Amino acid sequence: MNRNRTIWLFLVVCLFGTVLSGGVFAAGEAAKDTPAFPPSLESYNDADVDSILAILKNRAQQVPFNLVATLIFFCAIVHTFLTGKFMAIAHKWEHDHDKKKKEGRAGKHSISHGAELFHFLGEVEAVFGIWAIALAGAIFSFYDWSTLTNYVVYNVNFVEAEFVVVIMTLASTRPILKLSESIILKIANLFGGSLTARWFTILTAGPILGSLITEPAAMTISALLLARQFYELEPSTKLKYATLGLLFVNISVGGTLSNFAAPPVLMVAAPWKWDMAFMVVNFGWKAILGIAISNGLYFFLFRKEFKSLQQKFALRLIEDEIQRKYLRRRDLDIEFEKAVSAVEDEVGIRRVFEAHFDEVMPQIKKRLGEQLSKKHMSSIVKEGLDRKMVQDAFDRCFEEVKLSRMREFLPGLLPEKQRAEFRDPDWDKRDDAVPAWITIVHLGFMAWTIVNAHYPALFIPGLLFFLGFAQVTAPYQNRIDLKPALLVGFFLGGLVIHGGVQGWWIAPVLGNLPEIPLMLGATILTAFNDNAAITFLSTLVPNFTDALKYAVVAGAVAGGGLTVIANAPNPAGLAILKKHFNDEVSPGGILKYALLPTIVMLLLFILLA
Repeated sequence: MNRNRTIWLFLVVCLFGTVLSGGVFAAGEAAKDTPAFPPSLESYNDADVDSILAILKNRAQQVPFNLVATLIFFCAIVHTFLTGKFMAIAHKWEHDHDKKKKEGRAGKHSISHGAELFHFLGEVEAVFGIWAIALAGAIFSFYDWSTLTNYVVYNVNFVEAEFVVVIMTLASTRPILKLSESIILKIANLFGGSLTARWFTILTAGPILGSLITEPAAMTISALLLARQFYELEPSTKLKYATLGLLFVNISVGGTLSNFAAPPVLMVAAPWKWDMAFMVVNFGWKAILGIAISNGLYFFLFRKEFKSLQQKFALRLIEDEIQRKYLRRRDLDIEFEKAVSAVEDEVGIRRVFEAHFDEVMPQIKKRLGEQLSKKHMSSIVKEGLDRKMVQDAFDRCFEEVKLSRMREFLPGLLPEKQRAEFRDPDWDKRDDAVPAWITIVHLGFMAWTIVNAHYPALFIPGLLFFLGFAQVTAPYQNRIDLKPALLVGFFLGGLVIHGGVQGWWIAPVLGNLPEIPLMLGATILTAFNDNAAITFLSTLVPNFTDALKYAVVAGAVAGGGLTVIANAPNPAGLAILKKHFNDEVSPGGILKYALLPTIVMLLLFILLA
């Protein structure tokens, strides 16, 4: 079933990629005979109009496509809130189909195509990519193919999506996770090393670290550590969502100690000349205070559950200590192989099994040959085929099927060269150490990516070099799974395609609000659009005062945890943690539990301005 869902995703990615690559082989400049798309905000000539509604009405009348684009965007947002419903439908149809297979009303190996379709529609990461295809169709219908390709290739900036794919891949590697875990645990041990200390440390130090290594990297590391240190203890659903909401909000504000790590800050840093010192004084220390207060509030609300989980956590610590000292995985593997060989020699079970196997196979071959002969012999005789050639073909096919089945069910009876490669599902959980030089090289790859974050021509080849290095040092690596990172990139790519045609209504809304309403407005808009898009559009608004600049950025970063689409790193965190929610993360649940830390941050930004 998972293979079929992957195929669905692959097909949409291919369609999406076709749209993206439509103009790649065109000249280096957009076609000169193609009208400007989307129209510049100045082209509407409504600077003297005071009413927001009048501005929006005028722009919709001048360019009717604006309403269509916004309607498609609205449908995509609604779709994100319906993903849980789609997953529920998929599971129901899947259950019904399994029942049919048991009753013999459906083939043993058949699948429910309807269930697979709804599984696909329930993947949050696929939502904006799906609706980007609809948007592409609308652009083509209203304009032409050149307008579509020029928009996607020359007007939409995919650098952020590409960067997230690369940094997420690097940050999820075993050496980086081992190093991060070691640092987090040392900090937590300073405060007693309890479950609460680890939870608090990950949700505090991890997001703040984002100001140095970028928010997507911090999100990846923090989410993976929470999965291993907290979510595996199976807390209540409420605490799961509370932790996820905290993570999203904390990551969004945690990158504000620098002027390059948080996407919404990066969009305004150069145009408004905000340096690192400015960020620390005006945002950074408030973010740290807000993170600490929010974490403390949720700990207080769930203190009883933390106390009960501590017992399970303490038992886990004891088991880990025993394993680390006395039951190391590598040593056990060696001793296990010796023990298996000794037992097989003593019992003689392998020889007996092989003997019976050799007796059974000829009988199976004979019976299968007789069945096929009855079914096809008349056709073979009519066509005048050589019976020896038919028999040789049957023998060859039988051996291929036999080998395939033995690889699946009896690999131990095959010569070592014919055995299928075994991939241990627990490979990533092994406890052997990572050499320091490998960790240093990984840090070098991350540094290269972060320093060249604006230059895909540099950081993408860096990823390719890294994949080669990871292959060479495979015994010390975990499995490099590119699917989550690519899906997140797909999500963000779709989001920026939609965001590029929403400026016609977002910019006037931002430009006609006073400070406090602007901050709240930016927070609300961020929940339905990437916060980087909100701050970027604010740079296009003329005559923005310093107070208004502060308000829009504060609102954008505070609201970055309200939804999956509110902040670029959020899909990365969701991709890592959704398995602990049975792959059905409710957007309403995220919004509900992200609301309190969002309010905390807004109050601090307002009161301490």
